[in-house]
Amino acid sequence: MSTPSKPVAFILGYGPNIGQAVARKFKDGGFKVAVSARKLDENAVREEGYLDVPINLESVDSIRNAFNRVGKELGPAAAVIYNASSWNSVDASDPLANSYETFFTDAVVSGVNAYEMARLAKAGFEKLPASAPKVFIGTGNLLPWINLPVMLGISVGKRALANIIEASAGAYEPQGYRFYFAHGVIGATGGAQIPPNAPAHADVYYRLYNQTEQGAWEVCFTETGELYDRAAGKLVPGA
Repeated sequence: MSTPSKPVAFILGYGPNIGQAVARKFKDGGFKVAVSARKLDENAVREEGYLDVPINLESVDSIRNAFNRVGKELGPAAAVIYNASSWNSVDASDPLANSYETFFTDAVVSGVNAYEMARLAKAGFEKLPASAPKVFIGTGNLLPWINLPVMLGISVGKRALANIIEASAGAYEPQGYRFYFAHGVIGATGGAQIPPNAPAHADVYYRLYNQTEQGAWEVCFTETGELYDRAAGKLVPGA
């Protein structure tokens, strides 16, 4: 009897906090792991046993090349985690102060280019066995629901990411393709986690991969990984 191949996790936006924690969690869960960032310490990444895939998240061609490489070297990813953003702040009194190019970079890196990542993730899901879990997770924040002029570019990006995920979650649930906009808050106040709690993100992302149904596309959680109802401003009972 042949041994089933390990599932593949692809983390786009492999940084020292959430990215590293998520990669380690999926590796410990038996995944083959590929990680992407503009700058990678190739030796450190390879010591962890990951496939290192340099990427420019502003470039659709770079994103396509990265997915192609992961598919060829590891196989289609069952878990795709988009964990990137770009932020060039402005004064609240002048939200249009940044150049268009700076604004555009913040918007596309923070979420607009997630459209192509979600599209490529879906193409990979179509190649996996019907019984295999298939999940796309975008690291979000509270910006789709608040007005912060100082963060206009990243705000546009995260709102786009939320819209892409909401539309995809509803459309592809029948095929078993699941999509989540996941973000951490402080349990006592519902405010943003600054800095984000990396272990909580890793635990929640791994839990999302293993759950059997889509559920809510927005997944809000505390520092301890408890689910939080953002709209109601309280913990989800019994979660």
